[in-house]
Amino acid sequence: MHLPPEFDFHALQVFVLTVELGGMTASAQQMHITQSAVSQTIGRLEHGIGASLFDRSLRPLGLTPAGRALYERATKLLATASTMVDEVREGARQPIDKITVGMSETCAILLTAPLLGRHGMRVSRWRVRSGISLNQQQDFLARRCDMLITGSSVLEKHEGIEHFDIFDDPFVMVFPADYTGSPDPAAAAERLPFVRYSLDTGMGQRIESQLTRMKLRLPNVMEVDIVHQQLNTVALGIGWSITSLLCLAAMPGLIPLLRIEPLPRARFSRPLQVVSRLGELGDLAERTAQLAAEVLREQSLPPLFRAIPWAEDLIGS
Repeated sequence: MHLPPEFDFHALQVFVLTVELGGMTASAQQMHITQSAVSQTIGRLEHGIGASLFDRSLRPLGLTPAGRALYERATKLLATASTMVDEVREGARQPIDKITVGMSETCAILLTAPLLGRHGMRVSRWRVRSGISLNQQQDFLARRCDMLITGSSVLEKHEGIEHFDIFDDPFVMVFPADYTGSPDPAAAAERLPFVRYSLDTGMGQRIESQLTRMKLRLPNVMEVDIVHQQLNTVALGIGWSITSLLCLAAMPGLIPLLRIEPLPRARFSRPLQVVSRLGELGDLAERTAQLAAEVLREQSLPPLFRAIPWAEDLIGS
């Protein structure tokens, strides 16, 4: 079959990005081209196919039936093409051109060096980013990020995305080392203010949801958005908080300054995962999840378990 000259992978990439980002301006910014270039590329694609892809009477742009059909097939075709390129490069011992990895702050501390050490040669250019997980997930959906290592994913309902489990990271309570009061959250809240982890983060939202289930209404007098702030504030005797075992493992120097206690009821955890788009990175995402589980279980957590032996029972097999 003879394909129209306007129908090529670049045009499909422009079209798919325009759909996923909700407009030509965002697509142009993402691809570092002009909005006019995006409009012309889509216009040529529509001419070659012989059908309108967007209903331009809608704001934001809406897809026509032909556009919806092309989007469903184009995403699969682009994923297959990306996999083909990766496999050919790997077979020719050529690395993936570039990859952007987003991690939670804790995962970035514990996993960046092992990841680059183990798989660094598989990619020509690595960009490793840490920060607020919810922002990273938006970057992932906007294709500004290729892979996530995260403890907070709201991407399960999105099609074309793979999730590789690492393990569940349990939450615990942390108090100043000299705190002698009851570890019950309600009793602790009467003696010390609660140091809240930012509600702009997935971890903060998970903790807040659990507090709601426990029917604890704690005043919002202190809110932080990085682990070091949280644990250092508690270590200085300013308040108490809820954090995860991996957050503690990432800050080993603060552990002697803390009293760490299990939650007396309603224990909960965050599922750590590696997230990638289906078929775009070969087996790199799956191997990254395997590496993360190995490093965290065998290197990061054992020193913490020596300090608080009961914590090992919180980690599943």
